Amino acid sequence: MRTRVARIVLPVMLTLASAAPASGQPSEPSDFALTVSPTRVIVPADQIERPRQFTVTNHGRAPIDILVRKASFTAGRDGELRFRPDAPHSAVEWVTARPDSFRLEGGAARQVSLHIALPATAEPGEHQVAMIFSVPPRPGGAGVGVRRSVGAPVYVTVPGQAVESVDVTGLRAPGFAVNGPLALTATVRNAGTVRREFVGDGRLQAQVAGETVPFPDFTLLRGADREISTRWADPPLFCVCRVTVAAAGPDGVTREATATIVILPVRLIGSGVALVLVLLLGWLLLRRRMRSRPYPC
Repeated sequence: MRTRVARIVLPVMLTLASAAPASGQPSEPSDFALTVSPTRVIVPADQIERPRQFTVTNHGRAPIDILVRKASFTAGRDGELRFRPDAPHSAVEWVTARPDSFRLEGGAARQVSLHIALPATAEPGEHQVAMIFSVPPRPGGAGVGVRRSVGAPVYVTVPGQAVESVDVTGLRAPGFAVNGPLALTATVRNAGTVRREFVGDGRLQAQVAGETVPFPDFTLLRGADREISTRWADPPLFCVCRVTVAAAGPDGVTREATATIVILPVRLIGSGVALVLVLLLGWLLLRRRMRSRPYPC
């Protein structure tokens, strides 16, 4: 799995959700094309002491200088990352990258080792840190220098009892609609001590009118809230529909939120009423016309 940045794009590319494997190498080398593999690292509690390896590859033509730094992060309700020095459950002080700076020639690759040292007072549960591989602006360049970076999240599980607890705290849906598609937005909270992956077959789903409407893949960090939206593409023509979004825990307890949508095809009803009125008016005119005719002697 790889994250690729070509030329000048975002200051940092960092993903929290499982990503599809890269389709291949860049077909033509550019001035800047940096990849880091894997795109994220998960460190189980029983493998803390085993070093992890990142492969950093320069697919560009020119040599680049790379700085390896680390940052605390959390996630907003929209799923976007927030780099904050005071982010909760940070492992930023526990990890060391070797080397933390190096030059990489065009077309070359290098291994960077990640070492983890837990403090004696580390709280059980999962902690996270972002490893950021940056290329500083070249000195003497014209205009504004841009730092180009690729980031990879690292999740470290401290030994101890892990708690998995996810709650669906809210569900927004239109109370009244005339047709689809309809937007459904769920609010999910992770009250446990480890992240929760809603991906693949384990995606969050809405049950409505006998249909299953899946939400997009996402990762919910420990202690985080997330609003996630999907679209119900093809609702029925008429329905008083109950929408349910549920998240099952490992203890077998399911937490859910519900909403009701009334779907009423106002346009069709209006057209039907208009047709009935036209027929009724025609019948009345015909009846009046028939009455106005003289009776034959």
